[in-house]
Amino acid sequence: MAHCARIAYPPIVDIRTKLVFALVAVTLGSMLAFAAVTYQKAGDMIDDAAAEQLEGLAESSSDALKSIVDGWEERVQLVASRTQLRLSLRDFNASGDPVSRQRIQRILDDVTGSVQTIAALATYARDGRLVAQSGDAADSILAVLYPMSRAESTERVRFLGVSFTPDGYPRLAYATRLAIDGERVGFLFVLLNGERLGDLTADTAGLGRTGELMIVMPDSEGARTLHPVRGSGPEIHGDVLLAEERDPARLALEGREGLFQEGLVDYRGQTVWAATRYISKTGWGLVVKFDEAEKRDVVYRFREEMVSLALTLAGFGIFVAVILGFRFATPIHSLAEVAKQIGKGDMSARATVKREDEIGLLARTLNQMADELQQRVTELHEFQKFFEVSINLLCIAGTDGYFKRTNPAFERALGWDREQLLGHPFLELVHPDDVKATQDEIDKLAEGIPTISFVNRFRCADGSWKWLRWTSYPEPESGLLYAIAREIEGPQDA
Repeated sequence: MAHCARIAYPPIVDIRTKLVFALVAVTLGSMLAFAAVTYQKAGDMIDDAAAEQLEGLAESSSDALKSIVDGWEERVQLVASRTQLRLSLRDFNASGDPVSRQRIQRILDDVTGSVQTIAALATYARDGRLVAQSGDAADSILAVLYPMSRAESTERVRFLGVSFTPDGYPRLAYATRLAIDGERVGFLFVLLNGERLGDLTADTAGLGRTGELMIVMPDSEGARTLHPVRGSGPEIHGDVLLAEERDPARLALEGREGLFQEGLVDYRGQTVWAATRYISKTGWGLVVKFDEAEKRDVVYRFREEMVSLALTLAGFGIFVAVILGFRFATPIHSLAEVAKQIGKGDMSARATVKREDEIGLLARTLNQMADELQQRVTELHEFQKFFEVSINLLCIAGTDGYFKRTNPAFERALGWDREQLLGHPFLELVHPDDVKATQDEIDKLAEGIPTISFVNRFRCADGSWKWLRWTSYPEPESGLLYAIAREIEGPQDA
């Protein structure tokens, strides 16, 4: 079996390895891109959801607080609307008799005893004299509200302020004018229990671990909460220190309503997100807030879950990539091995054809090429054998005047070795008298005219001359001349 020259292959990376690495890189890149985009989108969605949550809670809590305040005003108006109270106070103003005072006292005692919301009541005559008082906190009414009796002249219910019980619970002070047919007969002062504020702020549903609903009022030292802060005992009320310019309590008391998600620091020194509202009837501020870090923790946990999911999917993707890589690359690798065997000289190597796709087409084409190559190698071997063993002088020359290839018969006939024959222009070996004729013959060959019989003399290595008769066939496209020469005795044999 004929063998072709072996081909030296440089070290290469297996295509299966390349394909697996490519698929793994695509898988990991896709998963990382998916995680990054999802993390960003999820963070934005969580921020938006938190903002909507704060705004919704602030609005609903503000409505609830306003409803409580309106209820207090209605309670005060209901007491002030008692006709018997106003008539008795008018009689007292006229006569100062004890009977009128006693009737007023019974009315006040009846109200404080039956209405749990009312902590204390006090009535003042038109001239500012205390007429009657009732309730557990009557003394605090006298201490806090009496200075208002002469200053207040409006008929409307007026919110005066807040006082606190020894236990820290708020009491809300209101005053209103008592009148009959437009004539002022005195004043009514009411002290209301503020437990409902604690009930409202104690409900932290939807605010997470750190969220708070706060109601704050102006205070000489900044602001004061009307209820215990979250996580403290019921005895803890007190000043909220407004150390920061953008404390949400400060913003609420300044009437700056809205949602704030940047640069807020609360009384604890924590960065927070907050929504604020202002209650104009009482001058209070309402704050709904939670720590920014808690909401960020949600994003961070989501990121960790996304990374975990991405790694899991990436692991699955890598497994699939390896399977697909070997599935698609193994047939190509087999074809490459067959080509390598052929390149090394094994002309019997053939690819196994089991598929009807592009890989199968490549395998069939490779086998056809291998068959043709084997035939050509066989023909080349036969030509080589013929070229080497021929007794005639065979050569391939060029129109440039050099031999390109000569057979051993040339060396035997002239005595020159192959390197000497190929290394010099062959006209140097032509007899001087035959050079011009030889050059003319080469010019005709260059034009594509074959040589049927041409005779000239060639110098041998020992200095003698031999007559040669040539038959040549030109190939103008390549500039090559294919020639056969035979030794003759002289020109008479031509």
